[in-house]
Amino acid sequence: MQRGIALVQVLLIVAVLSILALYFTQSARQQVHNATLMVDKAQAYVELQSAEANVLYALFTEPKDPEQIPSAQSEALINKWNFHGEEFIYSPQVSVAIQDLRGLLNLHYPNKQRLTQLLTYSGLNDYDAQLMSRQIIQWQQLDGRTDSLPNNITARHAAIHDVNELTHLGLAPAQLSVLQANTTQYKKGAFNPMTAPNSLLNAILTQDVARHVIMLRQAKQLTVREFSQVTGFTENDDIILYPSNLFKVTLNAQVGEASVQKEIYYHLQPTGKPVVNIVAVKAQ
Repeated sequence: MQRGIALVQVLLIVAVLSILALYFTQSARQQVHNATLMVDKAQAYVELQSAEANVLYALFTEPKDPEQIPSAQSEALINKWNFHGEEFIYSPQVSVAIQDLRGLLNLHYPNKQRLTQLLTYSGLNDYDAQLMSRQIIQWQQLDGRTDSLPNNITARHAAIHDVNELTHLGLAPAQLSVLQANTTQYKKGAFNPMTAPNSLLNAILTQDVARHVIMLRQAKQLTVREFSQVTGFTENDDIILYPSNLFKVTLNAQVGEASVQKEIYYHLQPTGKPVVNIVAVKAQ
């Protein structure tokens, strides 16, 4: 009888020790995983900051001529980059997207025709797209008519700070997503369709023309002359076919399971003060 009790006690002790050993093992694995993740995240930040510095330096020192054909001797970054927001691989750990803000629609003072085309591309029918364009413009204008706004919506009478504010007008997620990718509140003045994102080109050009321009752009063979001939866009008070000094730079760094993202809006002023004006920063 005593032997049976002793055996049960031994088994209970072994079971408790086994559970404790399993707990300590799992805890140790979790601690190692957390430590590795922290190290990877720190390394991701280092890789991202290094890429950010090199991209900014290149934007200051390298020509941004839309007709410049990169040579084999050119710096690797210059051979890869573009100014229409298409992501490219900077290094095994970092990807970068550079968007010339002149290639986006000004959300504060949008060209109504192009905004309507973009909203139609986002899925609205022509009537709803025109109505929404008028509402976006009237909601922000300082004074004037607001007859396109529903009775339950009061005009903001000021420029918006973020595209998500347009949810007050009842925009669906599909339309907000398209506006986020193709508009900006950080630029004024002329529009550069040569650096417009692919989605915006598809919105303002016919399908065949947009496809042709995108193909030439990807092959880095798009010239100002051919772009003008194919699209009908020529330089005037509203159109400038050359990149501006306003850029949105999006960087993504991935090291192991750790990822870091940063979005910076730059206003570069080579002869001004400050030389680099960071308009906005969004990090994750």
